[in-house]
Amino acid sequence: MNDEGTTEKQAGEEDPGSIVSADPGSQVSLSQILWLFTQVGLTSFGGGLSAWIYREVVGNRRWLTEDEFLAGLTLSQILPGPNVINLSIYIGQRLQGTIGSLIAVTALLVPPMFVTVALGVVFHHFNQLAWLHNMLEGIAAAAIGMTFSMGYRTARYSASISRWSPLVTLAIFSMIGLVGWPMIPVVLCMAPLAVLFAWKVR
Repeated sequence: MNDEGTTEKQAGEEDPGSIVSADPGSQVSLSQILWLFTQVGLTSFGGGLSAWIYREVVGNRRWLTEDEFLAGLTLSQILPGPNVINLSIYIGQRLQGTIGSLIAVTALLVPPMFVTVALGVVFHHFNQLAWLHNMLEGIAAAAIGMTFSMGYRTARYSASISRWSPLVTLAIFSMIGLVGWPMIPVVLCMAPLAVLFAWKVR
């Protein structure tokens, strides 16, 4: 009875997980990329980097969709080199091409490098203080928690696409984390299976 109105409402609604960025490079300036990755590099730590970048790039600023970010995260994990560096290169390239990649990586690495050197000098002189070790242990725990948060978010998204994804994730986690099998043979055996499942779903 109100099909036309329903159709208009559905057309006007946007699923945040399915928003497609239209020419993001024209919307995001180089200075914005520089400031974001400088901020991330100076205020995040350890394995929490990917989770922090996800929060800023997808959640807060909506520069990339969740699909685009997770595709880049997957590539960054299977390519040689540190994951977060590969991810920064991917995001910078998506937003502003080669120059965007260079700025993202430089901003992520250079400012924290000076901070790390300064903190290293301080720690060398005060490493006998018990409270300093306790603080570092607390920070390490927080980094582990952020890593688990990113893993959970990725697994939840994969589960929404295919019912096989959680099973593959659980199998790999069990073989590497619980049984202690070597990572490379496990990944080489399970990757073709995961690709086959994804291809079937698509």
